[in-house]
Amino acid sequence: MKRNYLYIAITLVLSACSENSTLDMKGMFSPNGETVNTRFEQSMAYNKSRGEISLDMGTDEYIVYVCTDSHITRKTHRNLDYFMAQYKAETAPKVAIHLGDVIDAQKNFPCADSILHFAGQTIKDTIFVTPGNHDIYFKQWSIYRDYFKSGSYWFETRNGAKKLDLFICLDSAEGSLGTEQTKWLRELLESKSKEGYRRMIVYTHTHLWKLDMSQGHTSNMALEETYELTSLLGQYKIPYVWCGHQHARQSVFFKGVNYLVLNATKDSEKGQSYMKVEMGDAAIYHYIDYPKSSL
Repeated sequence: MKRNYLYIAITLVLSACSENSTLDMKGMFSPNGETVNTRFEQSMAYNKSRGEISLDMGTDEYIVYVCTDSHITRKTHRNLDYFMAQYKAETAPKVAIHLGDVIDAQKNFPCADSILHFAGQTIKDTIFVTPGNHDIYFKQWSIYRDYFKSGSYWFETRNGAKKLDLFICLDSAEGSLGTEQTKWLRELLESKSKEGYRRMIVYTHTHLWKLDMSQGHTSNMALEETYELTSLLGQYKIPYVWCGHQHARQSVFFKGVNYLVLNATKDSEKGQSYMKVEMGDAAIYHYIDYPKSSL
């Protein structure tokens, strides 16, 4: 038995040393690079320099495309390309959101041409991204920032002077929001809850409700943090929290909040799908399977 454990340990270490490995052993058990508080500080500095994001949809009704966990490599990014093609072909006013783990392993960010080209562009081609654990493994946070600029931010949609919806992105790539980001979220919800939005939606990578142990210790946040966060979101009547990470669809309704965990976009994953949300007086969501030809 000890010999088997030793073999497994050696295999993991050797795999982690490979250039294309998805295993960052240090990063899986402790921060391997900037901590969540440091990432949050850097994100806030960028947000301040950029200014607020207020998107005029020109109508009260628009579409949000949402995907997660594309885990692209140099050879496997068909589903992400398909998602972006469907998004770009949409004729209605629209935005898109990627819930993290854009890449699968180190040095794969340049392969995401279809998403990188449109990140942070005009309202006709706007996609927002939140960092996942794979995106910051191997000390890649600085590379992520080069492409997507910020991991914690908010944006609003409006119709002329009329406020519509507020979207809040949280950096949970490390399995924790950290003290400073949690404080920011609390103050942001308190402030924005008074501005007359028809709804406020939160999105992040790490989900709060563990299905199994497939993601190990990074499956969800610490119990105390989960309690604080769910209480806060319930207090401000957040209707939806959109998450990824688990690679399996799930819906949990808790304290008035609907936590939606999406299937993965990864080419080789079973049950691949993305979400299309019709935003109006109600937020009506549909799951759309990727075509089998993209497997």
